[in-house]
Amino acid sequence: MKKDFINNEWTPEEPPLPPSSFSPEEFFAGFSWHQQWEVFKGVFTPGRNPVGLICNNITLPTDLRGKRILDIGAWNGCFSFECERRGADEIVAFGPENPDQTGFNRLKDALQSKVIYQLGSVYDLNPDNIGRFDIVLFLGVLYHLRYPLLAIDQIRRIANDLVFIETHLIDNCFIEAGKSSSNAIPLKKVSRRLLGVPIWQYYKRKELGNDFSNWFGPNSKAVMDAFTSAGFTIELLTAWGSRGSFRAISTKEIPEFLSGGSYEGYSTLIQKSVNLNY
Repeated sequence: MKKDFINNEWTPEEPPLPPSSFSPEEFFAGFSWHQQWEVFKGVFTPGRNPVGLICNNITLPTDLRGKRILDIGAWNGCFSFECERRGADEIVAFGPENPDQTGFNRLKDALQSKVIYQLGSVYDLNPDNIGRFDIVLFLGVLYHLRYPLLAIDQIRRIANDLVFIETHLIDNCFIEAGKSSSNAIPLKKVSRRLLGVPIWQYYKRKELGNDFSNWFGPNSKAVMDAFTSAGFTIELLTAWGSRGSFRAISTKEIPEFLSGGSYEGYSTLIQKSVNLNY
């Protein structure tokens, strides 16, 4: 962390210089890199998802001092390490993968980072075990989940304030029956009226990106309604190609339409999700 004494404003840390004996080929070998991030000055992880662009699209603050942050589905960990550069007090990188097998621990060791990695599933998030967080990053995860609404309910349990979401959307990437995402069309070509209807397109096989881990493609209306139903206010920030970013804010009370007695909507899970005392 450093001060910009010209403007009297705090700015994030710059990437350090690479070690004198550093070899990118050796350092990055053996891992699947999904995230592209500047580890050392001029040295980027060889992923195709630019961390800087996504941080801009979700409007992640440059000054995260005093914040406790959860990075769900951290994988390589680049968003976690970026939050550390932005001054966050504590960052928990969270996911079901072994950090020795994703490159996370290699980056952590090279950066002498204090980011904590915790193995776990989004479905098991529990404030009694992991605490609560000022900021939750939920980036590139939603469409990989078989139970997206359960995941959002669980996020509500541990989110004190902000949740930043980045996800695949079908607004401009609707896949017709028997076709793949290479032949996708805008949803409005099917019907403009569908843009205002919350839709979750189910991928039975690997229709999206030839990837078996992709289960659902929501449109932007579905994302917003799902988070609203879990006790958030939410706004669409920007959309580009088949992606979109959102900012959700945790409310301090149970939404009125849930408290009226909507069976599962007002279940023990939802009651635990809302703590009126924090």
